[in-house]
Amino acid sequence: MPKIGRLVLLLVIIAFNYSYAQQTSRKSSSLQPLKIYIAGIEIGKNLEDLNPSSIEAAFAFSMMLTNFFDMVPQKYVDSTRIQWKREGRAFTIAELAKHFQADFLVYINLNRFKNILRCDITLLFDKDYQKKSNGSGYSFINYQDTVSKKYLYDPSILTALQRAFAVAVKDSNLFAKAKNPIVPIPSLVITGIEFRKKEGLLNWSLFANSVVNSYFIIEKIFEITAKSNVYQPFDIETRDSIYATFNFFAPENYKAPNQMELYALRQFEVETIITGVFEHTIEGGELTLILARFTNSGLTEINRVKGLVTKDSLVELEKVLTELTNKLIGKEILTED
Repeated sequence: MPKIGRLVLLLVIIAFNYSYAQQTSRKSSSLQPLKIYIAGIEIGKNLEDLNPSSIEAAFAFSMMLTNFFDMVPQKYVDSTRIQWKREGRAFTIAELAKHFQADFLVYINLNRFKNILRCDITLLFDKDYQKKSNGSGYSFINYQDTVSKKYLYDPSILTALQRAFAVAVKDSNLFAKAKNPIVPIPSLVITGIEFRKKEGLLNWSLFANSVVNSYFIIEKIFEITAKSNVYQPFDIETRDSIYATFNFFAPENYKAPNQMELYALRQFEVETIITGVFEHTIEGGELTLILARFTNSGLTEINRVKGLVTKDSLVELEKVLTELTNKLIGKEILTED
């Protein structure tokens, strides 16, 4: 198991065991933490090997990080539930939560699609828990045991859960003060980059090998955006699996996305896309990258950048591509519809 997987797993176990003790130590503070009762955890069909206790531990650890929330420990909930049943007492989830003076009920749903983990959180609050707030968060599944080949979900669960919870409580900076800050970020798919080759110009291998080089461009954009903490990109395998769900099995990376591809992405609630054009000109290869967001009216362009590749070289292409991608996502401004 990679060291980071062991470390995260250890942290969440420690947090789970001691989060309730944290609540007691804070009582001397003028600001009392809000209590959260886990009303339900739902795990998707592609996560059969995931134990719900891992999610409870990750949630407890996340609440401890905030200093504003405390989770009602499951062992106390189970003990009270068993006692009440022995007494023949009928009760609801809300009544059990009120027994622990919980301010919130939380429902946690985790789903996996290929290499992307999605967490959906629903918070119920106010009198009789009648008000509701929702949040969603994504994370790339990065780690795998080198021996068993099983996925190590803990780091991804933490990231997706914290992003979803921050959205649900409407505080994007809730987990932003950590050494590795976690903030809500939009989901992103890199679609096709249209290659335009013109007759009469010097033959460039960059354009002659459009199938291979368009894949190279998309992979490079994925690498840059994955490190940015500005977007959560979907890798090519996950993107193509989305297309396959709608019986589109042969995406052409050297062409602009068609309506079928865009429809599929929208159905999966993808928020933003990157597309573009690589055009052969007298000066060289003109690369244009476009960042757009799905809105109620279709696609709205957020940013557009342009640069020139002056040499028929992958090294030169990568240099220009890196500069343009960073500019593209750095100037992105989130606005409401």
